[in-house]
Amino acid sequence: MFKPVAILALAALGLSACSAEGDLAGNVEVGGTDPAYWTAQINREEGKVVISILGEPSFEGALPVKSSGAGGAVLLTSKTGQGDFVMNLTHKECFDGLAESARPWAVTVTWKGEILNGCAMPKG
Repeated sequence: MFKPVAILALAALGLSACSAEGDLAGNVEVGGTDPAYWTAQINREEGKVVISILGEPSFEGALPVKSSGAGGAVLLTSKTGQGDFVMNLTHKECFDGLAESARPWAVTVTWKGEILNGCAMPKG
């Protein structure tokens, strides 16, 4: 039989996972420096993502569709004229060299057969 403290602890874990995923419901700033400087700005009000990769012209994608990834990851897939920009986000502290403080999400992007690594955070 579960003790009340154990039930409260499990409930708190569930709420923290929900609120963490809720961070991705608004505008989100994604970016990194591996293997090159890149950013993706998810703007829900404008219904688009603006993607910039060093050495390439910036381009836009559709608002990403959210799905579940392996190990509790969140997948955000944005359709662009150049193919799918797939962001695999894991809720864990991330340092990418772009910000002075940790960001709450680690990100691996699959783009044109390449892997881009970085971090993400809600943008207010």
